[in-house]
Amino acid sequence: IKSILKDWGLKEDTNYKINNLEGTLTFWNDSVIIMKEMADIPSDPNFERFGSSEYTIAMVDEVSEISERAVEVLFSRLRWRTHETFKTPRMLLTTNPTINWVRSRFVQDENGDKVICREGEAYIPFSVFDNPNIAFRQVYEAALNKIRDQATKERLLYGNWDFVEANDMAIYNSFDGSRHLVTGLKEKAYDPTKPLITVWDFNVAPQMSVLSAQIDYENRKVYILEEILGKPEEKENNTPALARKVRLKLYRDKHIGGVDVTGDPSGLQRSTTNEDGINNYTIITDTFGRGILRPKVKLLRKQPPQATRCEFVNEVFGGYEGWEIQIDIKCRKLTQDLIYQLRNEDGTKSKQKTTDPKTGVKYERYGHLSDCLD
Repeated sequence: IKSILKDWGLKEDTNYKINNLEGTLTFWNDSVIIMKEMADIPSDPNFERFGSSEYTIAMVDEVSEISERAVEVLFSRLRWRTHETFKTPRMLLTTNPTINWVRSRFVQDENGDKVICREGEAYIPFSVFDNPNIAFRQVYEAALNKIRDQATKERLLYGNWDFVEANDMAIYNSFDGSRHLVTGLKEKAYDPTKPLITVWDFNVAPQMSVLSAQIDYENRKVYILEEILGKPEEKENNTPALARKVRLKLYRDKHIGGVDVTGDPSGLQRSTTNEDGINNYTIITDTFGRGILRPKVKLLRKQPPQATRCEFVNEVFGGYEGWEIQIDIKCRKLTQDLIYQLRNEDGTKSKQKTTDPKTGVKYERYGHLSDCLD
């Protein structure tokens, strides 16, 4: 801010004053820029610290580090003399490309398609090449060109929203987006005449999850083709509804190679709401029917220890005995799991819970699609 004010010819203590203790910058005409902390604080999940604050406009830098709820609460406070100045509340959000809520709300949906922004919202792409300061642009561009990691360079230099960052603390630390993510994999590799593996995760929050995959044993390749989500807002986070959704998708794909149904063996347990002999897997197979899909349930009697499963997946990511995992780049939730799922000291997954601000329901933020992969 001080650099911009200097470019405008404004002088500190003459045209404006800064109070670092209060976090304010006051201009000669009594206009004030207030610097606020927007990080999530466990003791203040609803951002009550904004209280009855009133602002005219707002700008959030590095918004990828801020929660969507924080931004929306701040926007609700834009009301101070707005009708006399900007007429409508206005907020500017800036960030480098990220794969969190910012991308899905403003740039790309879960399928990688362009988002149609909500009324009153817009996405304006801007890269270093658009900076009008030629000297700064040349120096910054030269620095970014020295970055060895291609994903980081794509993100920072070219504004690529399909980048995948690395995370050495992640439990799947052998995952490499530049190697394992493939654009258009389903269109290239899917064969409707060969068996399709569907892997089910029966957690209902934040969604129910299915991964579809095919295995090329001859060439030692595992193709993760698609993730299918049963979202609560669409009332699909239950086994009957999601099974119908998957069945319709397979019909549209003209799949005739048979379907393997697998997942957590605990899905065999009968719920108190079901009759004896009815469980998640019988519901899926009954929904798929005995016709062209020919579903077969294939389950282990008991799940291997979680740490063992994760170690094995890392070995395959690393090229174990010539095997290769390829994942369609549209598998956004799975990719997030592979990047952000942290490792506990005992080699298991860290499954920290978060709270849905709309429903108040606590759920594990990461791990549902990666559980399917395991």
